[in-house]
Amino acid sequence: MSAGQPLTDEDRWPWLKAIAAHIDGVREQGRHAIVSCSALKRVYRDILIGAREDVRLVLLDGTKEEIFARMSRRKDHFMPLSLLDSQFATLERPGADERPIAVPIDGAPEEIAARIAGSFDRL
Repeated sequence: MSAGQPLTDEDRWPWLKAIAAHIDGVREQGRHAIVSCSALKRVYRDILIGAREDVRLVLLDGTKEEIFARMSRRKDHFMPLSLLDSQFATLERPGADERPIAVPIDGAPEEIAARIAGSFDRL
């Protein structure tokens, strides 16, 4: 990605399986964790969440313009702005059956984190 080339599914499979294994390890220990992953496609989320009823998807929800503005303010980030269009082209928005918690990204990171935490308080 840092070279401006989008990842392929083949690039992602080992990474997604490693994240899923980490999630399972945390669950087996009776612990909790937050895992950050773009998981743009349903098939990716099926690997990460699948039948794990205690694992929830948080969708950081924003327009391409909002995300472009946030990315433009980043310093030394691995993903160039040129890949944003490919990310949106790949995105399959979560369906209701995936039980996503959609959180708008129109605030400061602290506000977004508070919205996410508040969402779990209401579950």
